[in-house]
Amino acid sequence: LRHLGAVQIDSVNVLARAHYLPFHARLSHPQQSVDRLFNSRTTTEYWAHEASLMTVADRDLFAWRMRGWREQAWGNSLRAADEYPGLLEMVEAEVAAAPGTARQIESRLETDHPRDRSNWGWNWSLVKQVCEALFWAGRLSTVGRNSQFERIYIQGTVPDIDEAHAAHELVKRTVHACGVANRRTIRDYFRLSPTIADLGIQEAMTAGSIEPVTVGGMDWFGTPDLTIPRRDRGTALLAPFDPLLWDRDRVERLFGFRYRIEIYTPEPKRQYGYYVLPFLLDGRLVARVDLKSDRQQGVLLVRGAFAEPDAPHHVAPALRAELESLAEWLGLTGITIGQRGDLVSALA
Repeated sequence: LRHLGAVQIDSVNVLARAHYLPFHARLSHPQQSVDRLFNSRTTTEYWAHEASLMTVADRDLFAWRMRGWREQAWGNSLRAADEYPGLLEMVEAEVAAAPGTARQIESRLETDHPRDRSNWGWNWSLVKQVCEALFWAGRLSTVGRNSQFERIYIQGTVPDIDEAHAAHELVKRTVHACGVANRRTIRDYFRLSPTIADLGIQEAMTAGSIEPVTVGGMDWFGTPDLTIPRRDRGTALLAPFDPLLWDRDRVERLFGFRYRIEIYTPEPKRQYGYYVLPFLLDGRLVARVDLKSDRQQGVLLVRGAFAEPDAPHHVAPALRAELESLAEWLGLTGITIGQRGDLVSALA
């Protein structure tokens, strides 16, 4: 987690929750280990790339975002904060008394500050929006999520950290996590504004934390200790929200692999499927599979499997082995192969 800087959190649970899968791809740790990490006092959640799991120490690097939360928070959160300013202080007071989810906070407000329902009452959606606003502003933080995947809010603080130092650290961590990154990648990884990204690049270059490098005939930034192995044996199935895939332009430039998330694409217009994972084999992206956990039947559904034009001859057995490993990690007892794609017959 410290190496990546952030792991995206998402409610989509077709295969497994998004934050589990990057850990499996790199470490194969059981989901219970990730749960313990998620709910430990050393980690928290904040807006990095998107809503993300990160260390408490790394949250401090986003103090500039907390201070400027009004420029970045969602519209509904802003409206709730502006229309009901007293509610912010009430919610903060409830969280100071005891941690809780937005629903629990709303319930406690009903008891502590009853309202006339003919007015606006204690609407859960409104309380949730105010919690979101306070979360953006750093005035609330989290201590994990419950079984319904709701944030458990605790009191938060906005650290007094120098903006230039924070920008430097975020740029350095981005380049370290990515191996090589250009300005687009640096801006995208932690959703930095152009001003913060440019400041961080300048600070990191001056400090010698990053330096210009050329890879594949293209200009990037790398760290001074960057080494390129003679042979890359990295092999994994990469979830749609894996940090390696955040900057899809970078993926296409480095791997020659065009990838688009099709979750929000109408089914008739999808090219590969709903929840498609690229397959990394020996450092190359050589295939993609559309996967789903059928928890009722206890099987991993491979709804489609597609090889890249330059995929090696052993892609099918290597992919099959990775699918078996994933099914076991998910606690599923079998694999069912579908009909779509040029790899399905070889996987069956």
